[in-house]
Amino acid sequence: MSDNKLELNVQGTAATIISETKLHKRFISVWNRKTRFDDGREIEWDVVGHDTPYPTFVTVFTFNSKKKTTCILKEFAQGTNEVKYTCVAGSYDRRKHKSSLESAEHELSEEARLKGGKWINLLPEDQPDGISELKWGINRFVPYLCIDPEQDPEPLARDNEEYMEVVNDVPIHDFKRFITLGQVMLPSVQTTWMALEYLSAHGFL
Repeated sequence: MSDNKLELNVQGTAATIISETKLHKRFISVWNRKTRFDDGREIEWDVVGHDTPYPTFVTVFTFNSKKKTTCILKEFAQGTNEVKYTCVAGSYDRRKHKSSLESAEHELSEEARLKGGKWINLLPEDQPDGISELKWGINRFVPYLCIDPEQDPEPLARDNEEYMEVVNDVPIHDFKRFITLGQVMLPSVQTTWMALEYLSAHGFL
């Protein structure tokens, strides 16, 4: 590889999984996973995530093409016990959803009280299972862009444990500032970046 070029292809398996045992399951599961690297080292890890097929969840960045704004959420983050900004996000449950797109549509109604719009799947073609959420997690997600959704007069019900506030008409420069200040959850940061790249490339920004 040339010193002045970045290698784009980072897909692939870095280690062999020797064994895996589930230790805990509730909202998320925890596994003890043992792997072997090519150099012979064997390591045991704590791996966490949802015990479901890939992709695990969806994220949605909304964009109002007239106002050049987005709709985001203030949502309780139970791990750090604080409120963070997020895009719409939720699980892709095969018992309720026919596709990841239907999951995204449902989450947009439940969380942001919006529906309709033009939908763009931002997932790269070489990552059909979704984008990795965390280094030590198994969850993968599909990022969506929804252009010009409208208010949903009959939104779907939220899950009982969800604690959030809808923030409408957020200027893009303000949301970028929230990201710079570390106030936005990482899957939402990834989704925002990809959405803004799409919008810029297609003349929306």
